[in-house]
Amino acid sequence: MNATIHFFNESTIVSFSVSKDAELNFSLVLLWEPPQIDIMSETEYYRSQKYQEYLISSHRKEICPPDDVYNFFNWKGVTNLVDFGSGLGFYFTEFRKWFPNAWIWAGECQQDIIDMVLRRKLLEGLDNLTPFYIDQSDHPLLPEWIPVPEIIFASLSLSTFPNPGLAMDGLIRSMKPGGKLFIVDWAKTESGFGPKINEKISLDKMIFLAEEFKLEVVKSGRISEFFYGMEVRASKAFIYGYYDLKEEEDDSQIFKI
Repeated sequence: MNATIHFFNESTIVSFSVSKDAELNFSLVLLWEPPQIDIMSETEYYRSQKYQEYLISSHRKEICPPDDVYNFFNWKGVTNLVDFGSGLGFYFTEFRKWFPNAWIWAGECQQDIIDMVLRRKLLEGLDNLTPFYIDQSDHPLLPEWIPVPEIIFASLSLSTFPNPGLAMDGLIRSMKPGGKLFIVDWAKTESGFGPKINEKISLDKMIFLAEEFKLEVVKSGRISEFFYGMEVRASKAFIYGYYDLKEEEDDSQIFKI
């Protein structure tokens, strides 16, 4: 007499069949493969094409609905918005729906992604969108030719920096006093998709890093089970200017004719 036992979850069915001759037959049926990232470099998983494609997938929309992100933040008064680390543009169509009169500046450090965004812009007729290259730096500063934005939106990008606090400092310096930095990032929890848990930064640590650089966390909290949000601004103790040490150098012999 044969006996068959099935175990299953949302992604896998495992079937064991035992015959009268005590032979064990094993079969595995994979229904859906969660996006697992082959991380060649622990700190640069975001360069994986598979990961970038996952970021515009329907699964991401299911686990963090864009409208929940919209409702979490106060977007009032935005006319120029920087999508920092935009990737292939998960939020592009949402921005057009939310802010039909605002200009979106999509910043990326990967040239191949910028090329794909430009192609998408042409094919889909994405108006009010300009992708631009931003240097890969631990302390990112926006190019001077971009209009000063009221809001910089950083979704799933700050956790890729060695020191997210230092990255926040650079982005805040790219805005006028009162400029807002909106952060969406992975909650530090096991999920079975996305980056490994050791690549994620907890909300508490992200708040600590912001305050370490004299930034004020206006709002923070969970947006969904796997993502959190933060609104960051410069605090009263934040100093925008830099002290240029070159001013003290004796350059009297430079360019002397």
